[in-house]
Amino acid sequence: EANVRAKAPNKTDKFVLATQICLRIAATATAMAAAWVIFTANQTVEVLGMSFDARYSYSPAFKFFAYANAIAFGFSLMSLFFMFFAHHALTATIYFFFFLHDLMMMSLVLSGLAAGTAIGMVARDGNGHTGWIKICDRFEKFCDKVTVSMALSYVAVVCLL
Repeated sequence: EANVRAKAPNKTDKFVLATQICLRIAATATAMAAAWVIFTANQTVEVLGMSFDARYSYSPAFKFFAYANAIAFGFSLMSLFFMFFAHHALTATIYFFFFLHDLMMMSLVLSGLAAGTAIGMVARDGNGHTGWIKICDRFEKFCDKVTVSMALSYVAVVCLL
């Protein structure tokens, strides 16, 4: 029988683990904040005695954006707990699965961002060719919250990358 000692973690391994945990915390927090801000984004205005309101749920693109961030938050939180509590059992195979997880979450959030950004641009600028009017000149508070949510989500994508 050979005496085999467990390899002690070196400084590079500790740095990689700390970086993984910090980036997962940042991705989880920003995805949660982006989802929270878009879920709470609503505004009601009165024009000529009629009440109009803007909500994320009125646009399928904003719904997709909101749910993509919520899903990314949940799965990133689970991966964070696994990374934090099972760091002693991390192998190259498990790191590969973390890579696949992060790639899928980044793709999901990025696709939600693409949809939300497209509708946000139409809301801000309108589209004269199709007759879509801009609404951000009337719903400033709603548009500001959507912009903040998008910015937070872009940070989450960078952290997941």
